[in-house]
Amino acid sequence: MNPPKVSVIMPSYDRAHYLGAAMQSVFEQTFEDFELIVVDDGSTDGTQDLLRQVRDDRLRILGQDHQGISTAVNTGIQAAQGTYIARLDSDDVWLPEMLAILVPVLDEQPEIGFVYAKAQGMDVTGQPLGDERGSPIPYARNGFRSLLCGDCTCNITVIARRTCFERVGLFDQSLRTSGDWDMWLRVARYYPFAYVDQVVARYRWHPGNITGTDSPDFAATTTDRAKVLDKIFDVPDLPHTIEATRPLAYRNLYLNECLRWLAGGRYKAGLGALGRAVRVSGRPASTLFRFGWLILRWRVFNRYPWGQACLKKMAPFARRWRERSA
Repeated sequence: MNPPKVSVIMPSYDRAHYLGAAMQSVFEQTFEDFELIVVDDGSTDGTQDLLRQVRDDRLRILGQDHQGISTAVNTGIQAAQGTYIARLDSDDVWLPEMLAILVPVLDEQPEIGFVYAKAQGMDVTGQPLGDERGSPIPYARNGFRSLLCGDCTCNITVIARRTCFERVGLFDQSLRTSGDWDMWLRVARYYPFAYVDQVVARYRWHPGNITGTDSPDFAATTTDRAKVLDKIFDVPDLPHTIEATRPLAYRNLYLNECLRWLAGGRYKAGLGALGRAVRVSGRPASTLFRFGWLILRWRVFNRYPWGQACLKKMAPFARRWRERSA
């Protein structure tokens, strides 16, 4: 038999209550040339019982002792047979046209390393919410610089060529979180990539989210994101345009941390992160202006349909302004 076009990696740890819906969303893809590799990362719930009930020749099941999500994803990549590799977390779902929309982009643009699109939030029961992840890069002529300024991708919508992993290696298993950002930054150093402005997946908000403000791992999120940037900027002989992005990259990192602490009601921690953003930027006034705009967007524009419509209309002007000031 010929190898599948796409290998879908699904790491799972004690998510039997969501795993069935995630798998079903893959099996219902209108693009059918794929294999689904579920990597059970040492689950102690009913995951194995659920997997034994599935009858589909495209399913492959791998098991390992509990070692974390990056290790599970790496296990799946090493076993994958497809030309392209995608990942879906076991608590999220794809929409039926996900692969049909994105696979042709890789087929038609052999120079790009990966493609991604948007995903929409949903609640515990699967009801859609208004928030989205995945957005165009801010610097149209420099994808690597864009990713340094913030992760605009959405990991469950990314499809990458196998050759990307062969060149840059597997996921960093020392990172508890932010492994995807680290990976796509490493890939973006060598390959351009593409964005499709369509919602093709849904990510689930639930109490078990590792990056939620109530998660015991939330503080590690920022630590890991700082490690990702440290790894990049520790590389010798970076191009001047990338080295010059250092203050902006760390500023954005700490502003994002600030907003997340504020959203969780942790105001002291939020103000501490804001202070770090101001100090690292070297431009206190513009950093505080940026903070004010982010608060306005978060508390006003994103809450109402008219505000979201305004943001979409403003986006092209904002991108052109960033290009001129780059």
